[in-house]
Amino acid sequence: MEHADLNYAWGHAICSGLHALGVGRIVISPGSRSTPLALAAHRYPELQTQVILDERSAAFFALGAAKTSGQPVALIATSGTAISEWLPAVSEADLARVPLILLSADRPPELRQCGANQTMPQANLFDERCRFSMELPLPDEQLFQSACRYACQAVAASRWPLPGPAHLNIPLREPLTPIQFPTPDSLYPTRVSTPTLAPNDRHLTQIAEAISGLPGLIICGPESGAPLPKPQITQLAEALNAPLLADPLSNLRNDSHAKKQLISQYDLALMSDSFCAKAQPEWVLRFGAMPVSKQLSGFLSKLDQTRYILVDPHGRWPDPLHRGSELVQADPTLVASQLQQRVSPSPSPYLRIWQERQQSIQLIVADTALEEREVVEILMDQLPAEGLLFCGNSLPIRQLDWFHPGRERALTIMANRGVSGIDGNIATLLGMASTGDRPVVGMIGDLTLLHDIGSLAISNETLNAVILVLDNQGGGIFDHLPQQRLNEHEALFITPQQVDLAALARGFGVAYQSTTTA
Repeated sequence: MEHADLNYAWGHAICSGLHALGVGRIVISPGSRSTPLALAAHRYPELQTQVILDERSAAFFALGAAKTSGQPVALIATSGTAISEWLPAVSEADLARVPLILLSADRPPELRQCGANQTMPQANLFDERCRFSMELPLPDEQLFQSACRYACQAVAASRWPLPGPAHLNIPLREPLTPIQFPTPDSLYPTRVSTPTLAPNDRHLTQIAEAISGLPGLIICGPESGAPLPKPQITQLAEALNAPLLADPLSNLRNDSHAKKQLISQYDLALMSDSFCAKAQPEWVLRFGAMPVSKQLSGFLSKLDQTRYILVDPHGRWPDPLHRGSELVQADPTLVASQLQQRVSPSPSPYLRIWQERQQSIQLIVADTALEEREVVEILMDQLPAEGLLFCGNSLPIRQLDWFHPGRERALTIMANRGVSGIDGNIATLLGMASTGDRPVVGMIGDLTLLHDIGSLAISNETLNAVILVLDNQGGGIFDHLPQQRLNEHEALFITPQQVDLAALARGFGVAYQSTTTA
């Protein structure tokens, strides 16, 4: 087999392994060294490919598509600094547990450590951020099956036990452009199944006995992987007669069956020291990551005598407050449903204390003339039940936390809260918009927009997305942080921008409308 055709057949074997384990999309950034991989992916009948020029935008686009589809998405890029542009999105995928498959083309061994152009160490570039990392051998007709199996292994590792990125570094010798486009015969991808993690029965019984009949809190934080089990958690809250504190990214505020238990505006409620003194729980049970609210974090960090129970199925240590007294490493659905059958309710007025505080907060908020509150309320009223809201970090996610008490209709809310960066937000929401017909709205700040303005080049008529920019002339989040007391507050942190957003939108062919009212 001619060497150029061998490279192409090698790429086809890799694509066979990817597709066999559930990869349906590959995002490609143009490059020479990656030619065999890009051609193999584009010609593979069952794979959908999309070309995005900028590798950083491509990676965040793939991240958004993987988040909403629940399936791994692969990336292809050429050698050199091209793949280092993936790092921000790879870091987010690592901490948010999103499966990304990184296929980096590389120079062959004889071109390394000798001053060859566009050559740098790539094999372990993403290091501990990856669940699986391997440099493949050079293409070999005797190893097509091995290439296919390595691709299977990468996808399997990206999905279980801890979802996240997996990296295959693929050295290729020139020539890179195939002539015959051959495909290997008789490839046998590995079939993989994953378990459901059942909770330890004895441990669960001990927890049920410890929390039954006592006042406590159920807290639901952001969840980037499988959605938190809303019916089971709400039934557990009812069985315990416990307040259910739901972060907006937990997606339990909307279409909730636990309206009696649901407490959404706890951040504002916990600003009162007297309320915090009355609201001390005997136990806390948390599903998902730590909520956005700093007030809640501060409240929990002071509960020295409280039993703090964490539920996490992925094997990481989800306890930034260092208060955890119990860790249940099991499927949240099974934990909630099995606990619900073993607990008894608290007869105390603890739930009523939270309900009355929330009612008073809602009255105060309703009488407050804040444009941000009006914007959030109108947005939540307008978004259809099948819609998806992508929320930017810094101030928008906090405004959503403060001013969105929940609504009757379902709504999916997502954000990049793994590393909580403001980079790549536009590409991420456009990736989300690419996975289906439902409308996607992104609510982001002006600095977040400018940080990822190049990703507007991805937008086209096939993507149903609206970007709502809260233009507060810079880093408004710092008005709520200790830095606001500094003399350098505006110079170093607010950084107001004088950018013509209308001209930017026109330059990318994006429809634009400006408004000065909610």
